[in-house]
Amino acid sequence: MDSIIIGKHALESLTIGMYADPFVVFREYIQNAADAIDDAIANKIISCGEEKIEVILEPLEREIIIIDNGIGIPCLETEKTLIGIGNSKKDQGSARGFRGIGRLAALSYCGKLIFETSSYLEKCGTRLCINAHKLTERLLQKENDDVSAEEVLKDVYSVEIYKESENAHYFKVIMEELEAGSELTDYNAVYRYLSQNAPVTYDSFNFIWGKEIKSRIENIGYCIPEYDVVLTYAGNSTHIHKPYQDKFPIDKNGNIIDSIKDIEIITLRGSKGEVSTFGWIANTDYLGSIYNKDIKGLRVRKGNILIGDGQTLNTSFKDARFNGWVLGELFVVDEQLIPNARRDDFEKNSEYLLWKEKLMSISANISRNIRSASLSRNVDTLNATGIHRSEEKEDEELRNTGEDDLGLKGRSELKRRLINTRIAIDAFSKEEVTERYHGEIPFEELDMLIGKIQGITAYKILNSLESIGKKEKKVLEKVFDIIISVQPDNSEDLIEAIIKVFSSYN
Repeated sequence: MDSIIIGKHALESLTIGMYADPFVVFREYIQNAADAIDDAIANKIISCGEEKIEVILEPLEREIIIIDNGIGIPCLETEKTLIGIGNSKKDQGSARGFRGIGRLAALSYCGKLIFETSSYLEKCGTRLCINAHKLTERLLQKENDDVSAEEVLKDVYSVEIYKESENAHYFKVIMEELEAGSELTDYNAVYRYLSQNAPVTYDSFNFIWGKEIKSRIENIGYCIPEYDVVLTYAGNSTHIHKPYQDKFPIDKNGNIIDSIKDIEIITLRGSKGEVSTFGWIANTDYLGSIYNKDIKGLRVRKGNILIGDGQTLNTSFKDARFNGWVLGELFVVDEQLIPNARRDDFEKNSEYLLWKEKLMSISANISRNIRSASLSRNVDTLNATGIHRSEEKEDEELRNTGEDDLGLKGRSELKRRLINTRIAIDAFSKEEVTERYHGEIPFEELDMLIGKIQGITAYKILNSLESIGKKEKKVLEKVFDIIISVQPDNSEDLIEAIIKVFSSYN
């Protein structure tokens, strides 16, 4: 039997065809770095707390460097390990990267892909360079289809051994000759990607609940694996943290702010009764869909590295948009739940189907909480507008006199509550359970009340002026205040003269 040939175009599928999002190169190399650090800790080469992964962006040099202080690769094993495709020796149950193809991820985005590594107690290091431009040329050449992937690879890489300290242990990825202006060197874009995808810590300053989450999950048997990931740009280094915050906006302008009241810890169990997933869900007021895309959505992670994105679990909700109202994370520990090659979901096996079924009950409970919170706000609105109806006489006097018993602070608070309620109701669909309440809400009257609160001034003559808008009335209110303070004797005549001019506007 003739030898089986893996054609050269398999390389194209594993590089250009594998990843649509260029930023996945960071995820692929960081997950390998985390695995190498775990091995270094297990072999007592470093201790917990000494681990470090650094991402260095050099846009002017069109270069990116990713380096870790993990166990490294011995000189005699480097070439076989790095050039072999799909022959990783890692345990697919515990290791984050185990297929042996992610190391080629950057070949689509740089001219040269270089690996430098050294293993503890060896006095040498290995430098392996893959010429990505030459690889592309070979893939485009019209040549015998029997040319194998192995033959092509041998033609496009070189290996060099160099002296190194026996105490050195590291793995370094160098992406050279990036395209000018490559988005992969955009600091803000890279920071956002790493903060969502990398296995980093919570921000202790902006997310005080992070410490509580870790403590509560540890109490039930799971320690969230975290690594110190540093982003260096123009000589300045920043430690990456997950983007979660205690308070977060619901609307684009930041007028509606929701906050975390408590954290619910959850577990899901596999077919044998063991815990397959640990997680947390934030208890909020569910004021609406969260505006910040970096944190919205119940997210799933394995090895604390994100699987998919904030919308991956939308299909677990009967109403998919409700996932956007939620903050939370699910940490998968079941070895039978295996991330697929793209890490945008899991392999479809029996454990996965059971996991999805159990997840449906979690999402159903979240949906009930959202509906309950929305109904409660609807009732508050009905009460607010009911009060308005019962006090029509007082409202009329308010409009005529400009005197507000609530005071400026009271008006501001009432306005905030009413606007929050109006936005929440608009965002909530007319489902069967809420349609009756939705139909009873007098929206026009509510909007009129909001408008009155926004436009009220201290001058009855100004309040009755219909030829100008609320902003102009507020400006004139300040003008009248100045006139009264500077020329109290002539103030009445001056104000009447101004009102006469504005009353003549059509």
